[in-house]
Amino acid sequence: MKALPKKLLWTLLIVLVTILIYTLLPRVWYKKSTYGTELPQSSLLPAAIKNNLSKFITDTAQNAQAVVVLHNEKIILEAGDTEKLINCHSARKSMMSVLFGIAKEKGFLTLNETLGQLGIDESKMPLTAQEKSATIRDLLMARSGVYLPAEAETDFAKAHRPKREQYKPGEFFFYNNFDFNVLGAILEKKTGKTIGEFMEKYLAQPLGMQEFAPSNIVYGNPWPVRSDNSDYRVYWMFLSARDFARVGALVAQKGKWNNKQIVSAQWIEESTKMYTDSLDESMWPFDGYSYLWWLDKDNNTIWADGYGGQFLLIDTTRNLVLSQRNFTGNSLITSGLFQLKKKRDGSRRQLMYVYDHLKNYIKPNN
Repeated sequence: MKALPKKLLWTLLIVLVTILIYTLLPRVWYKKSTYGTELPQSSLLPAAIKNNLSKFITDTAQNAQAVVVLHNEKIILEAGDTEKLINCHSARKSMMSVLFGIAKEKGFLTLNETLGQLGIDESKMPLTAQEKSATIRDLLMARSGVYLPAEAETDFAKAHRPKREQYKPGEFFFYNNFDFNVLGAILEKKTGKTIGEFMEKYLAQPLGMQEFAPSNIVYGNPWPVRSDNSDYRVYWMFLSARDFARVGALVAQKGKWNNKQIVSAQWIEESTKMYTDSLDESMWPFDGYSYLWWLDKDNNTIWADGYGGQFLLIDTTRNLVLSQRNFTGNSLITSGLFQLKKKRDGSRRQLMYVYDHLKNYIKPNN
């Protein structure tokens, strides 16, 4: 058998090394922010309780997990690598709710603007007149009435997608990535900034986020092949557990951080009001949906929820916030390795266990 020419062998080696480097390159690079401030520690919890809960979190973790619990803007419990940048996955949508509140109050947009007025359309799957009548508010409620394939949509969305124009905008709740991905494009169009730039100026800096940079927002899945034809890319937010918790504290404190109003109390009330009160049982403990936030009316809590165990649990009556993160990958190869795990999703029950124990030591404020 004739040996391959040396030139071809070198070419193949270069190609293989290039592919390897590509799969290893992180999507985001860790960087300390210049405006970050340390979160103070609290001695509210007895040491034995902190140790027991930390051990529970570590022992029950499926992946590289980090948890931060804030009370009155102070850390009362911390476990794992809380500085690590981790993809928020669908919890990005709740972050977007806060950003839209800020954008609205800064005069960049109004919630009654329609897709038609905003120039939103699909080149390969043009929107109908009915679909173009959907407003920003409809998208925030996941009630756009636009039922088109979208990047990074769930298997549930693919299996249960209504027919086009089956429901008018505002009529029917459907957890559809078209709505969420388009909201990112609208924010950029109306503000003239990337999501990362807007988030840094109006949210990360005021909150003193310690690990944030505009480059923490990346677009598109890491996989080179797409299964949709949408013009609107998914955007991913990589946040540390402690920076994630700050956003929860902002909501818990009716838009305030460090006694400064970042977004109005009126927006927090409007954006966390229940607009959908009927959900699939698999969404326990959630029984409602607002502007991109999940609601648990039995415990009077507000949640952000993302694939792989990205949770933000907010108890406004106690000014208590639990941030839970599970590492799902930051490169093509680490994302692929996460996909190979049999048990990938973090558990809401795990976080509820911690929350239920904390309630014994933190009474409601009112």
